[in-house]
Amino acid sequence: YRTFPLATPNDPQYGSQWHLPKIQAPRVWDNYTGSGSITVAICDTGCDLAHQDLAGKYVSGYNSVSHLAQSAGGQVTPVHPHGTHCAGIVGAIGNNGVGVSGVAWDIRIMPVRISNVSSGSSSISAMNEGARWAADNGARIISMSYSGVDDPSFQTTGAYIKARNALYFFAAGNDNRNLSGFDHADVTVVGATDSADAKASFSAYGQGVDVFAPGVGILSTTPG
Repeated sequence: YRTFPLATPNDPQYGSQWHLPKIQAPRVWDNYTGSGSITVAICDTGCDLAHQDLAGKYVSGYNSVSHLAQSAGGQVTPVHPHGTHCAGIVGAIGNNGVGVSGVAWDIRIMPVRISNVSSGSSSISAMNEGARWAADNGARIISMSYSGVDDPSFQTTGAYIKARNALYFFAAGNDNRNLSGFDHADVTVVGATDSADAKASFSAYGQGVDVFAPGVGILSTTPG
């Protein structure tokens, strides 16, 4: 066996990203930093297309409120910082001497804006339409970091996504609810943990939650 040192990216704020060593990302980065053949759709409030830690990683996206592809004039720039923050957690360019590191440095990001209002709120129909469009247009992973996961329509969309050889990841929610009244077979529901590996005080939990991951004080990219 040949062993290698753990990768430590030179991004100046990496030292404040407690969640990356917690999930043992450096053990993977020496051998794999993602693939340009994998597209992750961020179904959210839009993304900063010019951000120096994200620019060059995007594929064309969609606005599910306006029902317009980005290529046809659909707006995918941010109406709220949340989408850019999520995009950076997934795929901010690592080891480029700038800002932070994402989990998978080399994947592609598809911005799917599901809100046209500054609060970032969305409708269930816009959420489902955006996720389905992403699966139909090449995304292999669809990330939905919104509340409302217990709505049965999300399982229907999850089955649609799975049939297109993609995976659907959905936030459990920040309301500390027991989600044991359902269990979506085709949606990976993600709860939040803190730096001590305990359930975050706000995170939903229960049978409907499939996996927990760091979700408290996560440093990431923001618009501008």
